[in-house]
Amino acid sequence: MAEPRSDSADVLIIGAGVYGCALAYFLSSFGRDVLVVDADDIGAGASGANAGNLHLQLSPFSHADKSREWVEAFVRNLPLFLDALELWRQLVGELAGNLELRCPGGLMVAQTADQLARLRDKVALEQSQGLDVHLIDGAQLRALAPYLSESVIAASYCPQEGMANALGAVVALADGARRNGARFLLHAPVKRVQESGGTFAVDTPRGTLHGRNLVVAAGSSSADVAALAGLDIPLAQRVIQIVATEPCERFIDHLVYHGEARLTLKQAANGNVIIGGGWTAAVDRVFARPAVLHESLRGSLAVAHAVVPSLACVNVIRSWAGPNVYTPDGNPILGAVPGRPGLWLAVCNTYGFTLGPLCALLVAQAITGRATAYDLDRYSIARFAGAALRA
Repeated sequence: MAEPRSDSADVLIIGAGVYGCALAYFLSSFGRDVLVVDADDIGAGASGANAGNLHLQLSPFSHADKSREWVEAFVRNLPLFLDALELWRQLVGELAGNLELRCPGGLMVAQTADQLARLRDKVALEQSQGLDVHLIDGAQLRALAPYLSESVIAASYCPQEGMANALGAVVALADGARRNGARFLLHAPVKRVQESGGTFAVDTPRGTLHGRNLVVAAGSSSADVAALAGLDIPLAQRVIQIVATEPCERFIDHLVYHGEARLTLKQAANGNVIIGGGWTAAVDRVFARPAVLHESLRGSLAVAHAVVPSLACVNVIRSWAGPNVYTPDGNPILGAVPGRPGLWLAVCNTYGFTLGPLCALLVAQAITGRATAYDLDRYSIARFAGAALRA
């Protein structure tokens, strides 16, 4: 593992997940000197553990406990999601390596009349914000997705949705950043953050790093890292798990959701079927690491088999768990910290993989004084009345 050439940089980034690596890629593309520090390895947290779905539709299980006003406010962010997907397509042409990006479309299925009614309401909200999504049923649905169970009576179809190799994409972003001159210090957990004379000092077991700008982009650890800089940010976290089957002949063409139950499902480029949906995992008490819950594994497979019956004939070869982060309003936290010159946030939400590169680009543009396509005040930490600057 190569050591950084220096202990200082114009921009220090804490976190080597999709947000941190994308920030390093864009900032180094803009000619800035960048140093990324992480407690583990590239993509070792949520960025490498997630299913790699590129979402545009609103997943019911992600907002089942939210008010109508919350949902309507969140759906107004759909233009951000559409631009995020377009940026993913652009990155395929810029980055080396195979991101395995495919956009065959997404199907959110309904098996009951009540679920179908909720899909109709969801589709109307999404269409009001310009999303290309519509309901299909009967012969049209069977022709598009013959692998679905006869119990599926309809689906909302969004032809733009897709998927990528999550860990492969994060590694490709890091490699691109390195080619631009960015440096990485890995396996170096941040222990203390100090600020003096317009410069930040970040203490790690492998030395103290210095930078004029400091970006907290540590994924599920962002709240803990921000606290070291004297900042309270409102983040909730759940540990969830994912299942992978053995490789098999391709027969699932879409990103599949469920209109009520916890399910996301797709077939990867190598033939593995990846089954997710936010099923609760555990934390191992000995190693303090995410751990798979057998009851969630069984529940996840039961829903998947009910929607795609032929999966019952395919062997499961792996299941893993990782963290997922939630902000109170479902939106990322981006941009400058008011009253703290040089301190920036690039904090993900539950759709962090989809939005990661675009959010990173917006923050990189703000750091370098470039115009941004979105007003970052909307995503500022200042929107949370309970957030407190302690320094």
